[in-house]
Amino acid sequence: MSDTNPDTPTVSYGTSSDPVVTLSVPADASAAVQDDKPTLPKNAAWQADGSVLLTLRQPVVQNGFDQTGSATTSTVTAVSFRPFTGAAMLRIQAQKNDAQRGLVMMQESSGLTGPVGEDVFRKMDARDFIACTVIASLFTDPGL
Repeated sequence: MSDTNPDTPTVSYGTSSDPVVTLSVPADASAAVQDDKPTLPKNAAWQADGSVLLTLRQPVVQNGFDQTGSATTSTVTAVSFRPFTGAAMLRIQAQKNDAQRGLVMMQESSGLTGPVGEDVFRKMDARDFIACTVIASLFTDPGL
């Protein structure tokens, strides 16, 4: 008698009726062991350093001025998110309402702080904005 499920040990019986246990590892087991991180939104990927890179569906264009007063344009095509520090969590928790907490959470995780960072998130496609909130919130999971 033999169990043919590749995810469980194979048990076979020799001629003396003593069971012989053969352990085999499924072909995709190593990927499952290494990939214990939460699933990310579309266009996001875990990086080797534990950060998450989100490629935006729609780039965000920012217009401004440099130190000489000349007009500048910069385009944000991707945003990288990293785990929070305790100081960042205190700044997030100090916000007055949920909307401001969510914005500051994304800013703290991405490093896009201040008015320029706020402008990036406010100009984002709604799907990219929601993906950013999901990614930033992953770094508050104590089991991660």
